Formats: sequence, structure tokens, C-alpha cells
Amino acid sequence: MKRLFKKYTSPSTDNISSIASLFLAMTIAMAACGDGKSTAPTDEVIFSADREGNIDIYKLQGASGDISRLTSAEGKDHSPAWSPKRDIIGFLTDRNGSNELWLMDWNGESKRQLSGPGKTITGFRWAPNSKVIAVEIEETHSRWIGIIDIETSELVPITAAEEDVRIGGWSPDAQWLLYAMVNSESDGLRKRNPNGVDEITITSGFHTEPIWSPDGRWIAFSQESDQGTSDLIITDNNAENVVTVNADQFDETNFEWAPNSKNIVFSSKSSGNADIYTATPDGKTVKQLTSNRVTDTLPHWNSDGSSILFLSGKDGIFDLYSMDKNGDQQKRMTSNFNRIINADW
Repeated sequence: MKRLFKKYTSPSTDNISSIASLFLAMTIAMAACGDGKSTAPTDEVIFSADREGNIDIYKLQGASGDISRLTSAEGKDHSPAWSPKRDIIGFLTDRNGSNELWLMDWNGESKRQLSGPGKTITGFRWAPNSKVIAVEIEETHSRWIGIIDIETSELVPITAAEEDVRIGGWSPDAQWLLYAMVNSESDGLRKRNPNGVDEITITSGFHTEPIWSPDGRWIAFSQESDQGTSDLIITDNNAENVVTVNADQFDETNFEWAPNSKNIVFSSKSSGNADIYTATPDGKTVKQLTSNRVTDTLPHWNSDGSSILFLSGKDGIFDLYSMDKNGDQQKRMTSNFNRIINADW
């Protein structure tokens, strides 16, 4: 009778290696393209810098230290920010005459304008779902806030054009957006439900730059002191427990929550010049991470909260540095790159 089945033969070592390599490559590809899009490695830094009189956006690979240029158009390309999924980079540019919001893929390809022509964008915040972006739009004598869908480019206003407001951060569930009312009789922080109609007043006074902690428990914001400096304030959602962090007569600025919400990093001039500090939400534990005679500013946490990126330099000439969350293992990431303006990790 004719044999219906072939005799089983053990695969060779070479075949096993090939199969293992193929499986590994497929696993990596699936991890990088979980929703059909490639995403940037978590150690990659994007930054804007002035080289040869033109401000462009660059990307630095943390492992190798290699730097690649992502934009090269005439004009100022600045304020790059990763989407929460790290598949898209948002940035501001005046290449068409006004400061507009553009998007590009994480590797610098497929650039497109998102905000409408002629609108001056002074700030933007990615929503946690990476699907919409809140934008601050400047008019002649005021600013207002709208939400842009990144697929359709539809812009929906959430504050009135005649009001003067400053953009804040999103709640972790993307249900609320914080903003500050300024230059009015009702200055203070408010939160608005972009998908509904609710608007809730949180504080009264000249308060700006509100950001939610990733766990949704705390709101940090800047408050102008009696001496005209900027104090870092932390409060709960109902503004019942209010803490002044590192209370002194010096500016505390450029603050950002750690991914686990257990610390907030900020820049302060308490030591005589700007250095980097961290503090716990209750303000009881403040730690100075850098100490020198130059300016250390614009700190950013990496995705797992183990390291901090920051700018350091003097006379407006900055390089990128990193350190661990305790201020140790400080590492220079760029060298004599002319003028680095801002960065995101």
C-alpha cells in the first residue's frame, strides 16, 4: 500500500536557528506595530536647535548617541512633543508665516500641517489617547483654546475667543482639560469637559501652567508670589489641600510629574542660579539634583521614571544632559550643538 505520510525527520540546528530568528523578528515587529504603526524606542530624544541660523528638529538615539535631522525647511521648527503612543511627533513651525501646528511620523517622515492656515498656535497638549490635541490660539488681544482631531483636522473651540486663557494639561482619562483664565476679574484655574458642557472652577487668583499627576490625584500649577516670583503649588482636585513646594523668594518653573506620580521635577533658582530639584506631592521631601554655576532647566522624565533629561549651559547656549532620578550618573548627550531650545523624551 502506498505510504500516505512522510517519515518525520528532526530539523537541523541551522533550521532551528533560522526559525528562532524569524520568530524573534516577528515578535519585535508586532510589539512595535501593535496598532499598525511603528513607534519610537523609549530612549530616543527629540529636540529643536539653532544651527547655522535655522531652527530645526533633531532626534537623538540614546543607545548610540547618533543624531539625525528631522526637519530642514526655512523658518523656525520648534517645541517637538511625542504623542503618548510615540508614533507621531507634534511641533510648531512658522514656515508659512504664522506659528502653526504640524505633525510628522516618529522617524521624521510624512509631515503635514494640522492647524488651519493663518492661526497662530502658542502651545499644544497631546491627549492621553493620542487622537486629539488641545491647542492655544492667539488672537489680537487674547488667546483661546480648541481641540483638533488629528485624523480629520476638525477644530472645536472649548473657550470663547473674547476670553484670555492659557492651556494646561489633560486628565489621565482624557475626560478633562485644565486651563487658566488670566487678565480678567475671574482669574484662576478651570477644567472643562471637551466632550460635554461642564466647566468647573478650581482656584481663584493668578495661576497658570496647571498639569495633572498621571494618577489623577494631584494638580500642580504656578502661582505668582507677592515678590513677583513663580511658586510651585500642588493641590488635590478640589483645591482643599494646598501645598507650596520649596517655599522661598525664587522662581520654581518648568515642572513635570514623574510617571508614577510620586515625585515632581522642576527648576529653581534657590541656590543662586537655576538647578534641578524633585519634590514629593506633600512638599515635605525636596531634593536638589544638580549644583553648578550654569543654568539647568527644562527637565523631562523618561517613560519609566528612572531618568531625567535636562538642558544645561550659560549665555543661552545649552546642551542636553541626562541623569538618574537621584541626580547620579549624569551624562552629556550633545556637545557644542549650538543653541538647543527645547526637548522631549
